[in-house]
Amino acid sequence: MKGYKYKKTKIKGKTGTFKLWIADTEAKRVKGLSSIRSLNRNEGMIFIYPDEDFRTFTMKNTFIPLEIYFCDKDFNVLEIVKGKPRNKAPIKSKAKVKYVIEILG
Repeated sequence: MKGYKYKKTKIKGKTGTFKLWIADTEAKRVKGLSSIRSLNRNEGMIFIYPDEDFRTFTMKNTFIPLEIYFCDKDFNVLEIVKGKPRNKAPIKSKAKVKYVIEILG
């Protein structure tokens, strides 16, 4: 992803290993994957928060479909939501979460 000077991490999931950019500051979490025009199937972003709380996302400036994984402090996936490109409707977690992972959906 051009223009992203974020640290990266790898996470193994049921469907493979994902290379994730780390959004661990407020500025990085606000930017997220907005304005990205393409993403490889094994790439995405992990949003790391300092605490567990309800989280809200929007796809209004996102040009690609995403799967959004809401995870608790132990990385248990509590909910998966499909995000549609350019959709302005808020996407809210139904439970308090510490991590959110976005991958190509």
